[in-house]
Amino acid sequence: MTEDRKKQIIEQISSAAKIDEGAERGRKFRNIVGALCLEFVRTGDRWFLDEAIKTAGLVTDDPSKAYLEIAKTMAKVSINKNDACMLDEALIITEKITDEIELSVALHDVVQAQAVIGIKQNNETLFSRSIDLINRIPRDTYRSSTYRNIARMIMKSNPGKARRFLDKSIEIIEGKKIEPLFLASAFLDISHLLATLIDMRYGDFLRKAIELVDKMEDESDRSAILLKTIETEIALAKLLKDDILRKEASGHSERISREYYKTLSIKCITQ
Repeated sequence: MTEDRKKQIIEQISSAAKIDEGAERGRKFRNIVGALCLEFVRTGDRWFLDEAIKTAGLVTDDPSKAYLEIAKTMAKVSINKNDACMLDEALIITEKITDEIELSVALHDVVQAQAVIGIKQNNETLFSRSIDLINRIPRDTYRSSTYRNIARMIMKSNPGKARRFLDKSIEIIEGKKIEPLFLASAFLDISHLLATLIDMRYGDFLRKAIELVDKMEDESDRSAILLKTIETEIALAKLLKDDILRKEASGHSERISREYYKTLSIKCITQ
């Protein structure tokens, strides 16, 4: 089965190479890279990864997306295989990504994988390296998110260090000109993490997130963040045994204008 799939992909690469129009040829190659990455995750066969890297090198029109897919896949497989060496290769791949957002996404995944493996192996050197690598993430929102996710990983084992990482996450985004949707989402995540650490600042960040809702002009964005606010308040109500938060969550549901999000909010509240 695997050998048949390899033959199919080789044929697809050969067919794509014959396309004259650059953008269409690049699109085909990127799709093939995606397929190769999926097979690498499924089988663990290194051939698929090597072919994905080779194929990404054939993309002349916006190759960053292809290399992003490869870096994310390597991060995922490295965790499955508990293989820190693969992450060294993944970091080299990220150097080929020129788009700032796509580079942030790739490094976000690679850095978190490094932290996971460091924790799995009880290897402080690997874990510390993951923290150092966060500074290579260009976008504030992704750097802040990475600190939060690593804080979440160690919250039970080392709450003091988790709080320091969470403070760093707050420092990166607080007061910055960030789109209200992303900032509100970050504040809600911060609120939940602070509450888990029994840090009373959770209420301040919950309030800040709610205040940002009124700055959102897009109704879908407003509905999406209100749903996340409800989910956060319900989680906090359960954690802190606070019925007031549950009532507030019910009130936010009435403000949701998009039916899809409203249905999800009602389900969340009544569970």
